[in-house]
Amino acid sequence: MNFHDIQAFLAIVKYGTISKAADELYISQTAVTRRLKTLEDELGIPLLDRGRGIKEATLTPSGRDFLSIAQRWNAVWEETQRFKSLGERLSLSIGSVQILNDYVFPALYSRLLTHSPGMNLYIHTEHAIEFPPLVEQRVIDVAIGWRDSASPELSCQPWRQSPLVCVMPGDPQESAQAPIDPRRLDCTKELYINWPPSFTQWHEAYWPADQFHPSYVASAQLALQIMAHSGSWAVMPLFFAKYACQKGTFAYQYLTDPPEPLTAYILTHKTPRPNVQKSLSIFFEYLKQLDDDIF
Repeated sequence: MNFHDIQAFLAIVKYGTISKAADELYISQTAVTRRLKTLEDELGIPLLDRGRGIKEATLTPSGRDFLSIAQRWNAVWEETQRFKSLGERLSLSIGSVQILNDYVFPALYSRLLTHSPGMNLYIHTEHAIEFPPLVEQRVIDVAIGWRDSASPELSCQPWRQSPLVCVMPGDPQESAQAPIDPRRLDCTKELYINWPPSFTQWHEAYWPADQFHPSYVASAQLALQIMAHSGSWAVMPLFFAKYACQKGTFAYQYLTDPPEPLTAYILTHKTPRPNVQKSLSIFFEYLKQLDDDIF
């Protein structure tokens, strides 16, 4: 049983005669008759009453019973054709820290969403420390954050680095002109952002936690909002400092003794799910195209 035989049967039922069915299908009457006979032979029952003196083909009792089956068969075939026309649909689960998701990767995600074949994205924002177990469990296919991993199940590669600089209210035109000695900074006005452990060690060397008590904030974006009205300062990655300068009311300066640059690491499973391998290849191709000036 094939689609063309069922299509011929449905056309005869719809248009009433073999000749009209042939016209609608753009085939000969002989071809329509042959297809109908093939279907009836395969089923072992007559589906239509036809013969000399009968102007319109009418359904036999068995034909009436088979009609609903043929219609469902045709509907499934049409749905299959629509599905084929959509092409392959990919998916990828991506994780990153908030500052990268908000200020670095939107352009990347836009390119992935307009890629052909289409791709469904599942974008997660988490703390970097949470990524290794999520990638191990394959909840996330690729993660980019500030911490590396020694897990034997994961591949961990450094991606980009960003210097940490001091951001404060000021004229953007005066940025990067006069490096600041950390010892000259007023710790009581600091908005402390919890960057990776190397930053904590650097900070502890200048302002021991048992002696100094800065204000703690959850994100660089929140720090900017507070800073605009309080005259405070914060240590932030250079790419975000440049973003802050675009607002017109912030400036940044390098530090004479800076903390280690932030390193973004890419985490993937050494044996990724087979159905995301193509998506990962596409992801890394677009990742290479991100503007180097961002960092």
